[in-house]
Amino acid sequence: MYKLICLAFCLILNYNSLFSQKNKTKPKEIVVEKADFQMDETEYDFGVINENGGLSIHEFSIKNTGNAPLIIKNIEPECGCTRTEYTDKPIPPGSVGSIKAVYSPAGRPGGFRKSITVYTNAQKEKFQIFIRGNVAPAKYEFASTFTYQYGFLAINNNTFNFNVLNTKTDSAELLLYNLSNKVIKILKILTPHNIEISGPEFEFRPNTDIALKIKFRPKNVNEFGDLMQEVKLITNDDSLPVKLLYINSHVKEDFSKLSPKELKAAPKFVIDKMEHDFKEIGHKDNLTTDFTITNKGKTDLIIRKITRSCNCVTIDAETMTIKPKEKAKLKVGYTSFSVVGQDFRQLKLITNDPNNNEILLNIRANIVR
Repeated sequence: MYKLICLAFCLILNYNSLFSQKNKTKPKEIVVEKADFQMDETEYDFGVINENGGLSIHEFSIKNTGNAPLIIKNIEPECGCTRTEYTDKPIPPGSVGSIKAVYSPAGRPGGFRKSITVYTNAQKEKFQIFIRGNVAPAKYEFASTFTYQYGFLAINNNTFNFNVLNTKTDSAELLLYNLSNKVIKILKILTPHNIEISGPEFEFRPNTDIALKIKFRPKNVNEFGDLMQEVKLITNDDSLPVKLLYINSHVKEDFSKLSPKELKAAPKFVIDKMEHDFKEIGHKDNLTTDFTITNKGKTDLIIRKITRSCNCVTIDAETMTIKPKEKAKLKVGYTSFSVVGQDFRQLKLITNDPNNNEILLNIRANIVR
C-alpha cells in the first residue's frame, strides 16, 4: 500500500513539471537594425582638365540598402586640392544621398589620383572613393591673352572696333580657348551680311585653341558714321551655348579717288556757329535754335547723316542737299529733364565735303528749378 501511495505522488509531481514546461513562454528573437549602402561607382575619371579651367566637380551617389537610417559621419579628403560636400542628414532606408568631390587643378599640372575617406554608421564603417585625371598645363597667361570667359570658352575679346573707309574692308583675329573637359564645337555662326567669320576649323579639344578671322566691310558704299552690330556663336557648350560678340564700326567716305579737278569743285561746308548755349532754363522746358549752313563750293553739298547723343534733342533739317552758294537752316530742339545743373549734348553731321566730312555741334544748358 505504501509503495502505491509513493508511486502516485511521483506521477503527480512529474505531470506538474511537464505542464509547467509546456506553458513556459518562449524568449522573443531580437532583431538588430543596421544601415548598409551601395554605390554605383567608387572612382571617377575627370580625363584631361585645364590648369586654369576652374574647379572640376563630380557627385557620387550612395544608396541606403539597410533597414536603419544611414549616417555619413565624416569625410576626409587626401589633400587640400580636394574639398567635399555630402548629405549630412540621416538617409532613410531605400533613399539615396550624395558625396560631391570638388578638385582644384590650379597650379597642379600632371596626373593625379586622390582618395576620399568616408566614415558611416553602416556595417562597413570606413571606406574610400577616388577621383583621378590629368591636369594639362595652361598654354597662355590668361589674364593678358583671354580677357573674357563665356561658359567654358575663353576669348581674347568680345568687342571689336573697326575704322574703315566706305570702299575698304578691315579684319581682326578672334582667339578662342577650350577650358572644358570635352570637345567644343561651333555649330553655327549668325552674322550680318557684311561680316564674315572664317577659320581652318570650328571645333577644338580640351586645353587647345583656335583662331578665327573676322572680316568687316561696310553695309553699303553710302553707309557712313557709327554702327554697332552683333554676332552669335552657337556652340555645344552646355553651360552657355550662345556666345555674343559686338562689332563696332566707324565708316568714313573715301575721297582718295577724286581728281584735283574734282577736289577743286567739291562742296564747301560753312556754318554760322558750332555751339548754342540755352543758358538758364527751367525744368522740362522746350526750346529751339537754328544753325545756318552755307555751301560755298561748286557742287551740291549733301548732308549724308545726322546723329544725336540724346533723345532730348530733336533735329529738323530744311533740306539734306544744299546747292552751291545757297543756305539751309537746321532747326535743333532741346527738352530739359528732371536733373539740375549743366547739361551738354552733341550732334554729328556727316557731309560730302572732303575737308569737313564730320562736324560736331554742341548744345549746352543750365537747368534750374
